[in-house]
Amino acid sequence: MAKSDYTTLLNLPGSVSFFALTAMRDLMLPNMLGEEQHNILYWAGRDLAAKLPVDETAIPQLFTQVGFGALTPLKQKRQERQYLLAGDVVATRIRTYEDPDFQLEAGFLAQALQQVLGFAVEGGSAIQRREQNVVLTVVMDNQDTQPRAEHLIDLETDHQPKNRLKDSYHN
Repeated sequence: MAKSDYTTLLNLPGSVSFFALTAMRDLMLPNMLGEEQHNILYWAGRDLAAKLPVDETAIPQLFTQVGFGALTPLKQKRQERQYLLAGDVVATRIRTYEDPDFQLEAGFLAQALQQVLGFAVEGGSAIQRREQNVVLTVVMDNQDTQPRAEHLIDLETDHQPKNRLKDSYHN
C-alpha cells in the first residue's frame, strides 16, 4: 500500500458502523466463501498485513486502527507466542454470531510478525466463549528465512513509511 493511501484512510471523516463491518464479515462472507472461509480469511489477513508493514511494537495499535480489537501479548516461548484479542468488537462478535471467524486476525498477526522478524510465522485462533475473547497463537520457524519489509509505516508520527535498517531487528 502506498504511504499516501494509509494516511488517507486514517484521516477519512466519519466512520463505518460496527454493524456494517460485522454484517459483511460474519453474515455475507461466510455465505460467499463457504467451507473455504477459514483458509481464505487467513490468507486475506496475511495479504492485508503485507500492505501495512509496521514495527513489532506497533502491531497492537494497528490491530485497533483496523477494527480487530485490542491485542495484548500473553505468553512467549522460543518458537511460539500467544496474544489475547479482546474488546467490544470481539466480545460482540462472539456473543452475536454462532461461528465468528478470527482467522483474518490470525493471518494478519502472522504476516505482521514475519515481515519484521525475517523468518516464517504461522498463526491460528481459539475463541474463548466464556471470557468472550480470542487467543491468537503464532508459531515461528527461525530456520526458514523470509523477506523483511523494506519500509515500515510509523504509526506514531506522520504515518509515513520509514526506512528500516536490515540488521536493526534480531532473529
